[in-house]
Amino acid sequence: LVVAMVIALLPGAALADDGNEPAVYLSLGTSLAAGSMADENGNTTPSSDESYTDQLYQRIKGRLAPDLAHVKLGCAGETVAQMTGGTNAYGEPSRCVDDYATGSQLGDAIAVLQAQDVQLITIDLGSNDASQGLELCAGDPACIGPAIGQIAQGVAGIVWALRTVGGYDGQIIGMNYYNPQVTTAIGFYPGLPGPLPPDPVLAYVMDQLTQWFNGALAQAYAATGADVADVYAAFNAGDFGDDRPKNGIPDNVDVACKLTLMCPDEPGVNANIHLNRKGYKEVAKTFDDVLKGKAG
Repeated sequence: LVVAMVIALLPGAALADDGNEPAVYLSLGTSLAAGSMADENGNTTPSSDESYTDQLYQRIKGRLAPDLAHVKLGCAGETVAQMTGGTNAYGEPSRCVDDYATGSQLGDAIAVLQAQDVQLITIDLGSNDASQGLELCAGDPACIGPAIGQIAQGVAGIVWALRTVGGYDGQIIGMNYYNPQVTTAIGFYPGLPGPLPPDPVLAYVMDQLTQWFNGALAQAYAATGADVADVYAAFNAGDFGDDRPKNGIPDNVDVACKLTLMCPDEPGVNANIHLNRKGYKEVAKTFDDVLKGKAG
């Protein structure tokens, strides 16, 4: 009964014209999977149809399967624990808990896997856990290291649940992360209007943490047979040189300003860590490149 309820409520999961179950692209994750952007003040909006998952769907429908449907379950702010029906580090449930027929994103995903012909799963997960962990660790490396390990284990546990409980043995593509805070090198800080006094040291430290976190995610995905969309590389995130173009600004900052909402032009608008339309397009392309490489 629960499975039937989930399928009835999920977008894009209707029967194909011939009455058979359609092929499904199942997208899971956080604000990036949901397509969060920003309003005129730079405050986060929960979702949009500009997400990398929506754009990837447009790229692969008809190519992956003629009747491909997209079941989009990503939720802004989602942590590993919230995805399983629990609460985040501050005791808060998923903001989408009332939208999930089973009470959790993972529960709905498993219901889809058990009832539909899923051809592909994409997932982004762990960034919100990392942000909360950094805040709670207050910059203590002795705390941050174990926290990153626990997050990666949690991500691996989610993917294993999709494979074991969901019975899915097809392709799963997870993503690693760009570093929005690289823009602190020119005075743009998440949630604050800028520019403020620049802090290139903070930009470098956050890049090192991002690489550390991405390494842990890579191991988690590899252990579960999932592929990785290398968004960090696609965003040239570790390049602090000034080659393209030579404008006195690090190249990775140029890219971050181009593809995210971290460098608002208007005064008084908050810098926002999320992607703009071009950024979501670049992430969709990065996922699609993995798909094309797999097929080739």
